[in-house]
Parts: sequence; structure tokens; C-alpha cells
Amino acid sequence: MTQWQIQRYIFKKFDKIFSKGYVVVAGRNFLGRICVQHKGGGVKVRYRRLDVYRNINQYGFILRIFKDYYRTGYIGLILYEDGLLNLILLAEGLLKGSRIFSGREQLILDKNRLGYTQKLMNIDLFDIIHNIEFYPLSGFKLLRSAGCSAKIISKDNEKSVLKLSSGWQIKLPNHSLGVFGVVSNIASCYKNLKKAGVNRKKGIRPTVRGVIKNPCDHPHGGGEGRGSPPVAQVSPWGWLCKGTPSKNKKTDRLKRKLFKKKK
Repeated sequence: MTQWQIQRYIFKKFDKIFSKGYVVVAGRNFLGRICVQHKGGGVKVRYRRLDVYRNINQYGFILRIFKDYYRTGYIGLILYEDGLLNLILLAEGLLKGSRIFSGREQLILDKNRLGYTQKLMNIDLFDIIHNIEFYPLSGFKLLRSAGCSAKIISKDNEKSVLKLSSGWQIKLPNHSLGVFGVVSNIASCYKNLKKAGVNRKKGIRPTVRGVIKNPCDHPHGGGEGRGSPPVAQVSPWGWLCKGTPSKNKKTDRLKRKLFKKKK
């Protein structure tokens, strides 16, 4: 066996440990009736569990880089100093063989800290970070999609203010963990699907206009020949969908306790 074949054999063995089978519900209830539109079909895939805590406090090396079905960014197989293997979400610019650090207790002073984890209190102002915790030991929740990042714009003794890629600002505890860099696969938004079959394999069914449906399927449906929607266009559930705010004010008020929109 060649070296490449040996690495592939080892990866297949460990991939079974890091992944599990995923049952696609396909938007139907227990009676088989469609409850969620535009969902169904898809190919058989496995869900890979990522390390969202990274509290091992050790250096590691990237053994393999690959693309996962459920993530837009690239995933890396990491070998740590004590022999532990784990999967993490990679930052843009990391290559096979790159060195990274996972942990929260050690202060890292390396010049190149791409992919390193560090507390917000130890990150300089205006540094680019991703994979951020809402509070210590909660696991990475923020900025995990391809090309997403944030930067710290101010600090105090307890909390740091981060400016997200959406323009919103958020206050988080200084002991929360963040990862240096931008989430990998920045060009993900420019991907050309090329054919409809790619979306069908993802489990996305065609989106059909309401005016060509039956009255039992959509408020715009029915009529003789080519019909047109009424003056007040509505969604399949009857609420106005054009020119009318659909934001839930109560939910937005709770959200603004954490977030503060830029004026």
C-alpha cells in the first residue's frame, strides 16, 4: 500500500467515529402529508461532529482538509500532541500541515496565530476572529458560515464589543473563546450549481408559484385559465407578504438585549 492509501484507510476508520447517519424527514408528517414546502428527496449522507469547545490546551497539526455536506466552510482533521484526533472548522489560509492551538488557559504570543483559539480579553482590538462563544464553555455559536468574521472594537473589564459581518454590534464576556481568522471557503457564495439536479440531491424541491396551484394548496390558486394574484398578495398561510412588516416585535425586543444595531 502507498502512503496515500494508508492515510485514506486510517481516515475512513476514524470517520466512522466522528460521524453518524442522518435521517432526512423530507418535510412530511407521520401521515406522509407535506408540512414544509420545497423539501424532499436528497442523497444519503453522514453528519460529522465537530469539536466546538477546543479546551485541550495543546498544539496540533492539520492532517487532512475536506468539505462536509452540512457546512459551507472546510473541515480539518487535527492531530494533537497527545495523539488525540478531532475535527474542527478551518480558517481561511490554513493548509495541510499547518500548526494550530486549541485551548483557553494559555496566552499565545506567536506572530502567526491563524486558527488559534484565545479568550476575547487576550485578543487585540480590530483583530479578525470567528467561531465565538456566547459565554464561557458554551461552545462556538457565532460566525461559523463560510466567509464570516467579526472584530473587537472596544473593551472594558468585563465585556468586549464585537462588530459582526452583518453590521450589528454585540457585547460578550471577556472569557468567551474566539478563533483567529475568517471562516474558510470565502468563494462559497459564488458557486454555480450548473443544473437543477444538484439542488435535488441537497433535498430541495422546486419552488412553484401560488397562482398555478389549486385553491386547497394556496390562497392565490384556482380560477379559469391564466389567473393573477389578488391586489393584497399573501403567503400560503394567509399573512400579507409584500410591503407589510412581518417582524415579530416581541422577539426583536429580546434580541436587542444582546445586539445593538449600528445607527
